[in-house]
Amino acid sequence: MVNKIITSVSILFMGCLVQAQTVGEVLKKITAGYSIAEPLQYKTDYKLFKDHKSTKVEENYKGVFYKNAANEVYIKINDTEIINTKKTNIKVSHSENAIVVTNPVANYFGEADFNKVFELCKLNSFKDYKTYWEISLEPKTHSGLTYSKIILNVSKNYFIQKQIFYYNTGINFSKDYKGTDVNYPRLEVVYSDYSRKAIPPTVINTQNYLSFSNKNSIVLAQRFKKYEIIDQRIVSNNIK
Repeated sequence: MVNKIITSVSILFMGCLVQAQTVGEVLKKITAGYSIAEPLQYKTDYKLFKDHKSTKVEENYKGVFYKNAANEVYIKINDTEIINTKKTNIKVSHSENAIVVTNPVANYFGEADFNKVFELCKLNSFKDYKTYWEISLEPKTHSGLTYSKIILNVSKNYFIQKQIFYYNTGINFSKDYKGTDVNYPRLEVVYSDYSRKAIPPTVINTQNYLSFSNKNSIVLAQRFKKYEIIDQRIVSNNIK
């Protein structure tokens, strides 16, 4: 359950009132920097704490993000890999021995998709700390988000430095499935080692995992032969 919390985090932000224009411009420039048709790579460090004030790390996972000049993406978080190309989207869960195949996701930029920010959150504060901005957000009541607060630290070159998610949904941390240790966790994600270096073609290559036959059926690569295939593609009526 904890792993699913970390790997399914959605990054959603907004601004409002007088400061909305300033916050809005910062968010637009972040999205532009991540979505521009140029290579981008960085590292991620996910730390999950049992509650909002705890200093003890309960779970810690490392990750990487790679995007090529065609805006195709490879993401790895712990034992989960995601590959999104022009033709397909693949999610590989090694812990579950499963591969989910879906249609490609347009404008898949990983940590910086702010398309729904203004619909889902309201601004608590926007602070300038000279070397970075701190944006504090509160999800709206009917947003469907499971956080009471989101903190976003943005560098002055418009890259995300850190995100903090304060959950308002209780999670059972008990290691005994019969036990109960329900708390409201905090997830901190730190981003580092940003680079615009070219991404090797082998990194974002779906054939490392599977291929498609003439009838568009999925054929797994040899090392994944024992994995379950979950095909969620929506096939156009024009494809025979």
